[in-house]
Amino acid sequence: MNRSESDLQVSIKKACSADETAPKRKHVRACIVFSWDHRSSKAFWNGLKILPLQDDEIKLFKALITIHKVLQEGHPTCLKEGIKNRDWIESLGAIVHNDGYKNYGRLIREYDRYLLRKLDFHRNHRGFNGTFEYEEYVSLSTVSDPDEGYEAILDLMSLQDAIDDLQRLIFATISHNKSSECKISALVPLIAESYGIYKFITSMLRAMHTTTGSDEALEPLRDRYNAQHSRLYEFYADCSSVRYLTSLITIPKLQLSPP
Repeated sequence: MNRSESDLQVSIKKACSADETAPKRKHVRACIVFSWDHRSSKAFWNGLKILPLQDDEIKLFKALITIHKVLQEGHPTCLKEGIKNRDWIESLGAIVHNDGYKNYGRLIREYDRYLLRKLDFHRNHRGFNGTFEYEEYVSLSTVSDPDEGYEAILDLMSLQDAIDDLQRLIFATISHNKSSECKISALVPLIAESYGIYKFITSMLRAMHTTTGSDEALEPLRDRYNAQHSRLYEFYADCSSVRYLTSLITIPKLQLSPP
């Protein structure tokens, strides 16, 4: 192991410590920067695998947050190598039975399930980056094929529903004491991801309205979009009321009515 890999291992270990606090940004950032510097995340995945995550629910939960952020912000190979490590990621969801000793059991299982859904989406739609920024999706290529565009939007909407389910579970488990900061910090990548998906779907629907010229064909998508807009508005309003969360991320502001 060379010096940079040794430093990476220290950062991974610190990001996934047993302290019931948010993974420190500098440690997660070090994992992300390493992937860009080396155009690879193999050392990151290998470093995670040697941690004794089965020993502690908090370590495991923080590992899921760290994985999520690296998939979002790391070099594109992070997604490819994440897909290759899908079975191992899936195994993390089976470590804690029932609620666990520290009441993280269900959160871990549902968060793990969400990450698997995210990886499956990226495996099927390789044009998207980790935060679903549509500028990265070359010339909105799916719009030229309405069926493919329709399918991409449906899959994104399913992912958005999964984010909504997970954020509701997180909010249901947090209290107003400092020990909740660990759980609250998991909302940060969910906020970023949900907003990226929302912006892409909004842009895509507009493009499809232009290319198909058929409001009737797109009506089911539009109805679902409107319902998701309302839930997203409430999600961001809930997030805005958590002072610790607003210190970590700028909460998007949506109009009350869908565009």
